Amino acid sequence: DITRRDVVFLLDGSNTTRNAFPAMKDFVQRVVENLNVDENKDRVAVVQYSNDPAANFYLNTNSRKDEVINIIQGLRHKGGRPLYTGAALQFVKNNVFTAPAGSRRTEGVPQILVVLTGGRSSDSVDIPASDLKKHGVLIYAIGTRNSDSRELQKISSEPSSAQSVSEFSDLPSIEQQLVSSVDRVVTEITPEAPTVIGKNQSVVRHKMNLNLEISFSCRQ
Repeated sequence: DITRRDVVFLLDGSNTTRNAFPAMKDFVQRVVENLNVDENKDRVAVVQYSNDPAANFYLNTNSRKDEVINIIQGLRHKGGRPLYTGAALQFVKNNVFTAPAGSRRTEGVPQILVVLTGGRSSDSVDIPASDLKKHGVLIYAIGTRNSDSRELQKISSEPSSAQSVSEFSDLPSIEQQLVSSVDRVVTEITPEAPTVIGKNQSVVRHKMNLNLEISFSCRQ
């Protein structure tokens, strides 16, 4: 079977992460290098946020791994403040995990969000995070010592999947854990037969058996 995943990276691009942004980009690049990027396999998108979110590219912008990696290497730090993580999560749900942006959610393709945040949000993450989970998105939240650990737990699909590093330069210490967790979740997703809603509607639902073993072992 061909493994298909829609993977979105939501990066804290606020003023506080300016010096750490190269390490964040390197981390995203290394994770992408472990994916099988192709139009019909794994798709990748990157969004930056601070006081407002902005997509660097969408799930259907690039279909080749080398193109995706080149764009990631060339990403420029967004800047801005304060940090509105809740609004960014809502933006991702409404504008990135959608069919026009390349999401294959209605085809039963796993939807995965990796959040890297370096501080406490100035708005609430509760409802946006809950909406994403109801939307079928598996969320991994990674923060630093300046992040709010309870907030990271609220964002993550399971509280135990939240992870913190001292600085973003320490991201390599959890890289393999994230890659392995994503692989494990994906291989344990088994789409059932789609259910068509209504006679003349083209909306298709896929029921998925999700085994959310996505916990990290903590390294502070």
